[in-house]
Amino acid sequence: MKNICVAWTLCVCIATCFAEPAPVADSATLISTEEKRQQERTRLDHERHRLEVQYQEDMKLCYQHFDVTRCRSEARNRRIEANQLLRKEELHFNAMERKIKTDEANRRLTERTSEASRKDAEAQRAQAAAAARDRADAHAQKQIDHALQGSKRGEYEQKQREAAQHRADVEKKQRERTKEPAAPLPVPSR
Repeated sequence: MKNICVAWTLCVCIATCFAEPAPVADSATLISTEEKRQQERTRLDHERHRLEVQYQEDMKLCYQHFDVTRCRSEARNRRIEANQLLRKEELHFNAMERKIKTDEANRRLTERTSEASRKDAEAQRAQAAAAARDRADAHAQKQIDHALQGSKRGEYEQKQREAAQHRADVEKKQRERTKEPAAPLPVPSR
């Protein structure tokens, strides 16, 4: 019985040594596609589950030995060592995930910023063009006013513009009035 336990423990140790997962590639070679990252996540989860199952089996086998405490202690130590290796891989993988997510967020921010600056530039060009048209119209109107100044036709045109402006101002004031007219006065009682 003792030989079987020793052989089984030796087999478990050898299997654990050879079954250790290969280390993940360094940070220079990031796992780029979502599918590959999902596969790596699944592999790490599966490896964690496999370690727990192996530990439970080792603990069950320990009760078959005469020295249960020592066997359990050795099983715990093997579990701790395997968990440390797996934890290093998980930390490395999580760091790569964070880097990929950060790079993606920075890329989206850059796209959004460049799009916003492009829109701002277009708006500034449109404002500049509108201001140039307004200046050209004002200049043309001044030229017409200057040419017509002093003639009866010029005075007539000036009065027409003033009248049109006055009508526009009166209509604007009427549109701005949103109050309803006041109620009529009460009829006097006798």
